[in-house]
Amino acid sequence: MLNRSSKNLTTEQEAYDYALDILSYRDYSRKDMELKLKRKGADTGIIKSTIQKLLEYGFLDEKRYGQRVFEAWLSKKYYGRCHLRLELQKKNVAERYINGILAQFSEAEEQERAEKALQSCLKRNPKKYDPATQEGRAAIGRYLYARGFASKYIQKSINNIHGSVILMDDC
Repeated sequence: MLNRSSKNLTTEQEAYDYALDILSYRDYSRKDMELKLKRKGADTGIIKSTIQKLLEYGFLDEKRYGQRVFEAWLSKKYYGRCHLRLELQKKNVAERYINGILAQFSEAEEQERAEKALQSCLKRNPKKYDPATQEGRAAIGRYLYARGFASKYIQKSINNIHGSVILMDDC
């Protein structure tokens, strides 16, 4: 294991060893790895050659990394597609992989998650989140929107819980 001192990375071998060391703990996106190497003082040429070597040997695989982020995100039960997109962007997953990952998350799953989130919200504070009142529907809309659900899933969830068709203003 490489010593994690504050020493700058001056050779390709040091940069490669450091990259392998941190990859032994978890996966990184290409951009995150570049930032890590840059913070350790590696110059641009060393960073490029190290990244290329990691890609050649399959140690740095952004598609696999994005898939792992998605699988970890699935354990968060009360979040929607927009939250997933932001999570992938925050983790610096390349845009070309984000759309493929989002395609794995079906509309039915998102609707089911929205309804579960709404049920959780209703248990939390039934007075504040009362779907029978305009203020309650607005509070529910804000709650679900903040968790990454689209307005059509928010409306469907409220309608399913309340038992009648309620048209919401856009959230």
